[in-house]
Amino acid sequence: MQATSDVTYIDCGRRFRLYDYADNNSPSSVSGRTQNWMDIDGSTSGLNVPTIIGSGLSDTGHWFRVEDDVVYDPEGPLYFIKKENGPERSLGHIRLRFDDSLYNSVGKTSCMNGPKGYSQNNAHSLCPTIGRVRHLGPLFDSSNDSTGGLPITANAIVSGPTGGFGWLLNLDAGPPKSLRIDQIEIQDVVSPLILAIPYPQGTGFTIQAMVPWCTPSLTHSCTEQFTPASSVTEVRYSQGNKYYYDDATNLLYVRIIMAPQTYTGDNLYSPTAQWHMWDMADLNNKQYDKRKHALDRYSFNGITLAKYNTASYLQIEADCNPNSSSKYCSTTPTYVEPQVCPQGYVQVAYDKCCVSVGSSNCYDFTAPPTQAPTSPPTFGTNSNLFYNPSFEDGSLTPWYANGGSIELENGIKHGSGTFSVLCKGRTATWQGVEQNMLAASEE
Repeated sequence: MQATSDVTYIDCGRRFRLYDYADNNSPSSVSGRTQNWMDIDGSTSGLNVPTIIGSGLSDTGHWFRVEDDVVYDPEGPLYFIKKENGPERSLGHIRLRFDDSLYNSVGKTSCMNGPKGYSQNNAHSLCPTIGRVRHLGPLFDSSNDSTGGLPITANAIVSGPTGGFGWLLNLDAGPPKSLRIDQIEIQDVVSPLILAIPYPQGTGFTIQAMVPWCTPSLTHSCTEQFTPASSVTEVRYSQGNKYYYDDATNLLYVRIIMAPQTYTGDNLYSPTAQWHMWDMADLNNKQYDKRKHALDRYSFNGITLAKYNTASYLQIEADCNPNSSSKYCSTTPTYVEPQVCPQGYVQVAYDKCCVSVGSSNCYDFTAPPTQAPTSPPTFGTNSNLFYNPSFEDGSLTPWYANGGSIELENGIKHGSGTFSVLCKGRTATWQGVEQNMLAASEE
């Protein structure tokens, strides 16, 4: 993620140039096609409203040309997307891993640095297209975008506008049997990233969010099992742990959200570990983890950007019949374009339906819920996770010393109430008073 704000031009024009010194974008690179940033105040683009700036290279198709009202700079080439033209516009980034042999070739036998067309010892610099991703809806079908969308290569990084009806992924070899999605960046939690993939009817799915090198506890979990939803709408407005398969269109829908690097559930909004949509402001409450916030982020001069972590990922397993490589489904279903707009409306943007092109009479989609699944708990006599939490029982039961010894104090030093505990004979900073939480949870 990247952003600009409060940009001033002095003694120069407001012109942009994306110049590739190796053959000048012919063919283009993955980074050239997916380049984008947030123009927070519109001072970079000159539109003077919050703007999303994205690549205008011809082989990106309509990936950043999300509506007729975009501003195109042919010299960039760049597209300027007015953020306020849609209800929930922002940016997202993911990496797709579906074939390890392809992934492991990057930088070794394909997608290498160096002059384009360079080839030596069965290694080359080119990244051939092996699939496409585009926005959902008839506005982006082959009749309107002959390219088919943004190319997918062995270096399968996708970055682009979120908040729309969804990103449609089509791989030339077929639907992936095993798909790992990592390097997730979602700039705004209120701007959903929905991924749609065609699968044969009858396919079963196991979908999990996972964090390696994680030990589960009462307050922090390491995996989240996704459950089936009854509609695309339910997936869109879920906490990001639902999926839906549409028999009418043969599409699997999953919402992609960011999760922390060291856990998949915490107790920010519940007494025990629970998955939820994390916001950039959510604090990290995992012991021994020095990160201040739950999500990795970068802040400078009042701007905070999402920053992907290197651990958490989403895993999709499909039980379709495999092809000869065992990495893809043996059949790709006939694609049926989903109806993204209600009756009486037409799609006018990747995220908007109106009664006609140019009309201000547009459909008002229901706003998503807050990221908190439940209200924060009120800790007290009936809801505290600890027994005898403030020692007001007049005893140390069931507390015990973890190194050294402990004594009950009456009226000497205390935060509130009457009693407190004194830890004595400590020889290390981690020693102190302790209670068995597993025993408490089993009673």
